[in-house]
Amino acid sequence: MTNRQKPAPSLQDLVDYVSDKMGVPVSVSSIQKDIYAMRYDESLGFNAPLEYDPVKKGYVYTEDGFSINNIPVSEEDLQGLEMAIGLLEQFKDIPAIKIFEDAITKLAATVKQSRDQGAQGSILILDRPKRYKGIEYMEDIVNAIRGKQALRIQYQPFNKPEAQKHLVHPYFIKEYNGRMYLIGKDIHPTKEPKFLTFSFDRMMSVAVLSQTFREEEVDKENYFRSAIGISLNQSKPEIIRLQFDAAQASYIRSQPLHHSQKILKDTSKIFEIELELVVNYELIALLLSFGDKLKVLKPASLVKQFKDTTTSMAKLYGGAASGA
Repeated sequence: MTNRQKPAPSLQDLVDYVSDKMGVPVSVSSIQKDIYAMRYDESLGFNAPLEYDPVKKGYVYTEDGFSINNIPVSEEDLQGLEMAIGLLEQFKDIPAIKIFEDAITKLAATVKQSRDQGAQGSILILDRPKRYKGIEYMEDIVNAIRGKQALRIQYQPFNKPEAQKHLVHPYFIKEYNGRMYLIGKDIHPTKEPKFLTFSFDRMMSVAVLSQTFREEEVDKENYFRSAIGISLNQSKPEIIRLQFDAAQASYIRSQPLHHSQKILKDTSKIFEIELELVVNYELIALLLSFGDKLKVLKPASLVKQFKDTTTSMAKLYGGAASGA
């Protein structure tokens, strides 16, 4: 609409122009909806004085000098765009999204330019993860989940010297801590089938089979409800009691370790909580991060594990660990 060659583009001119820029066909109704949104959508904030001029037989701005490029973008808008771009950039290599790679790059450049125009530059600094390893398998896995088709996955576990082949009925995908995971039922030729979690970055190859399966009833939204992280190991949740240094109270109170957290004691010297969780690698790693500011009270098995761990750590430095 600000094109110098066509100062009053027709509806078809707009359709052709946008289709060319997007690299995919755009419908007339889509352009009509966009024009309506530019005029009246308060959430966009354009309030564009855009009208059809019957003399020029095209669309024009009725206010001289008006341009949506002159409308300031709020800090909230920039934060939202940065987050969206950060997510999209992780999936640029997926064929279905790759066609929009140029658009994503241009959008990222525009947001950066808006940041640079600010007096203090960027206010929100996002810790964007590196490109997801194994993301090239995403499209095949998603299609297999939708079509309820089995997968043949060659998988390299962390603790095994050689890759293993798995026949898997895929159910859903979860992102955690900068990695993508497939949750599916492992169909073993001699053992009882069971649900396992497969990290994308450990997949060596993925093949979609013509074999289909009947999906079981699985509460996907709450599958990891009783765990921190993605390790379940067929374990059942346990009551875990933890005692923190009082200095940690404000942090644990404002940032609960888990939704099951209950405060048992809150004094000037002791802050004690109770959780109901599966004891897994991620939980232990989280608790160890508190160092000597935390004492594990129960269950007994976890207390013993922490005693053994702290004893081993002390030996590395030539000392002896005190009991937990």
